[in-house]
Amino acid sequence: MEPTSHLVGRSQQVAWLSDVLTGDRRAVVVEGDAGVGKTALLDELRRHGRVDGWTVVQAECVEAERGFPYAALDRILRPLDAYVLALPDHQRRAVDVVLGRTVGDAPAVLALGTAVLDLLVMASTDSARLLIIDDAHWLDSASGEVLMFVARRLSDAPVSIVLGVRTGEPTDLDSAGIERLELPPLDPASAADLLDLRHPDLSPELRAEVLRWAVGNPLAITEIPASLAAGTTAAARPELPLPRRLERVYAQRLDRLPQDERFALLLLALDGAADDDGNHRLAHRLDAARTAGLVDLRSPDGRPAFRHPLVRSAVVGAASSQELRAAHLHLAEVRAGDPLRRAHHFASATVEPDENVALVVQAGAEHAARRGGATVAVQLLVRAAALSERPDGRERRLADAAFAASRAGMLDDAAALLGQLDRLSGDLASPSAVLTDAYLRLFRDGAIVPAHRMVVDTLQRHGHQVDDETLNRLINVLLPITMYSADPVLWAQTEPLVAEHANRLGPVTLLVREIGGDLLRHAEGARERVAEAFTLPGHGTQAVTLLALCAFWVDSLGEHRSYVKRMIEREVEAGSRADAMTLLQLTLLDQTVAGLWDDAATTYARSVELSAELGFEMYTYLNRAFYCRVLAQRGDIVGARELGFSVDVWARPRGLGVMLHHVEGAALAGLLAVGEYDRAWGFALGLTSPGSFRPYAHESFRCLLDIVEAGMATGHADEARRHAEAADAQGVRAVSPRMDMLTTAVLAITDPTAEADRLFTIAADHPAGPSFPFDLARISLAHGMWLRRHGDLRRARVALVRAAELFEGIGTPPWAERAARELSLAGSSGDEAVDRLAHLTEQELRIAELAASGLSNKQIGARLYLSPRTVGTHLYRIFPKLGITSRASLRDALDGAKSEG
Repeated sequence: MEPTSHLVGRSQQVAWLSDVLTGDRRAVVVEGDAGVGKTALLDELRRHGRVDGWTVVQAECVEAERGFPYAALDRILRPLDAYVLALPDHQRRAVDVVLGRTVGDAPAVLALGTAVLDLLVMASTDSARLLIIDDAHWLDSASGEVLMFVARRLSDAPVSIVLGVRTGEPTDLDSAGIERLELPPLDPASAADLLDLRHPDLSPELRAEVLRWAVGNPLAITEIPASLAAGTTAAARPELPLPRRLERVYAQRLDRLPQDERFALLLLALDGAADDDGNHRLAHRLDAARTAGLVDLRSPDGRPAFRHPLVRSAVVGAASSQELRAAHLHLAEVRAGDPLRRAHHFASATVEPDENVALVVQAGAEHAARRGGATVAVQLLVRAAALSERPDGRERRLADAAFAASRAGMLDDAAALLGQLDRLSGDLASPSAVLTDAYLRLFRDGAIVPAHRMVVDTLQRHGHQVDDETLNRLINVLLPITMYSADPVLWAQTEPLVAEHANRLGPVTLLVREIGGDLLRHAEGARERVAEAFTLPGHGTQAVTLLALCAFWVDSLGEHRSYVKRMIEREVEAGSRADAMTLLQLTLLDQTVAGLWDDAATTYARSVELSAELGFEMYTYLNRAFYCRVLAQRGDIVGARELGFSVDVWARPRGLGVMLHHVEGAALAGLLAVGEYDRAWGFALGLTSPGSFRPYAHESFRCLLDIVEAGMATGHADEARRHAEAADAQGVRAVSPRMDMLTTAVLAITDPTAEADRLFTIAADHPAGPSFPFDLARISLAHGMWLRRHGDLRRARVALVRAAELFEGIGTPPWAERAARELSLAGSSGDEAVDRLAHLTEQELRIAELAASGLSNKQIGARLYLSPRTVGTHLYRIFPKLGITSRASLRDALDGAKSEG
């Protein structure tokens, strides 16, 4: 783009903006007052882009579409349709959902944003792509999130995005980090030049008056002269802001239009986009409106568009209430195939209660919720309640709106709607109202006992009368309340209610009752049931969240990390934020057990920020309780203690047993890390009695290794052995492969015979080990210590090197130092070959010995139950550890090391 322009007084801005066509800038926000010339500047950019060979996609946002999820993105994606088939299946589905070609839930911002970015990059291989979005302050929030995701990730491909926004206009668009071009009013000389160019025949007096009232605003310079020359007073109202004066100018022109054109303009203003025939099914060309300078026919399709957004405001402001209703009714019929637009127009056109309209508006709310528009859904449900003919329907929809608001994290709105429902009916004991009240009590205040009592009472009184959807909602809030309590007394009230209604409950709900409750009673096959449930189609957001809870408890959440991440990104902005926060906390727990502690710190910070922003106080303390373990295992005992103390003070009076258990488990882990074993044993006894596992308290068996190690270190070997044997007898193994590994490990730790070596070897080589490196490192450390005490220094060094490397990689200084100390006690041979041998894992050493004996990969695999390919992979890793390059050197390397060791 040449840095020259036909625009008066804008050469500097044109030169700056030209960089988006050279690659020096990729994304820009052009900001300025109404009428200051943003659209003209963007049109100039479009013209230059096309001259330079760029393909330009231009979209204009309108206020009427701000509440329609993906309305703007739909228009942006249509010109890229030819490239959609080249996308991977999951990205193509995300785009098809947005374009309405596939029915489905709103895709996550990450998935859809990546798909749009890939589309633009693919298209740019044919020609460079320039995306121009005018009036972007009116972008619907779903489109805005995706476009900002893309704008922040443009790199080397010839793709640029430019957005025009009006200064001071309320907007959902978060353009932080995008370069901005502030467009000021024209300087006096340029304003005079523009006026002389557009209106060369003005008298000196009128010319001076126009310049005085226009204050450098190009739109005012262009439009005000005709009004002043005609002797009207629309422009000369100093008490009005300039945009309002311009609206009055346009309103006077509207008065001179034929009635059918005024109605057509009203349709265009209220709906934002014409039909495929360009005229909302009205057969006219808007000739008078075009002559009056109110609309233009935009290329390439020749559809009518307002010359400026202020014309749209003037059209709506000039319409009577009767005209507005007639226009909305017409548009409701035109938009029969679009549930959201149809609902919006019917809701706007209807004054008196009408049950048929209420049903249409409710359907629109459900459609909005599926597409990620939680705020719009709540607004439509409130409107549907107002349009309900019967009191019970009005109350039910208002309660549904409150429930939707609470799930979306709009707690203040939910509380206000609950208050409105109270004033309307005086009955907050209705099942639908209880749902919202329970959510507010739980998430805002952590009031476990009152929330549990009110849901239990509601189910006992109304459980057999409510519809299946309400019943499942009630049970699905009762179960988390009870789980957070970890209280057998509350579970004793919950479980019979779930059993009583089991034939009407969904499979996920029943699964949560088993796995989230007394898991050891239902552990057999639980992991397989969770995996099967994940494969079932049609899960909503809450069901996925409950399944993620179950997956964490059976240590399989890591298998679903990418899915959970997509759900979080989809819900965190405008969907079910309560579920998003739960998924973030589960991610934090998963990252903790998986040894991904830096990631856990990032997740913790994000989750705390979100819970504070939304006012979910209980989630703030849940995050703290869960993060205590990361700090403790890293050796930050002071930080863990301070965090845990704040949780204890808040959670203990409220009966939030889960938080207290996690804090106690973190304290136990931290004290073990720094070697304060006597205090650690005290916390172990607080979690459970040796030889038993408290029902409904998952930490009582998940802390198995910690409890046993604390007992052995403090001389309570009999209690530790009893606890290990109880784990083996009471189904802890069946919970997950990880718990199977840990059960074997604690049996080894507490076994006084030589059998311990065999058990240690099984635990250290367990297939679950690599997924849980901190557990594996501790098992290797314990095995190495056992081997050293029994005089097998060579194998001890192997186990201890492995432990030290794992601890170092995870980032836990106290544990790494302990492993290094044990390694020094095991001694170094002083021979390089022996020290290299110590870097082999137990399995690698066994493979090396078999290979050195002359066995082939196939024969080794048959002995060790491995595939020949896996054996080859192990050998590929073994050679550099031993300082050799071929199989032929294996025997010498092993013999030399063993003779020295």
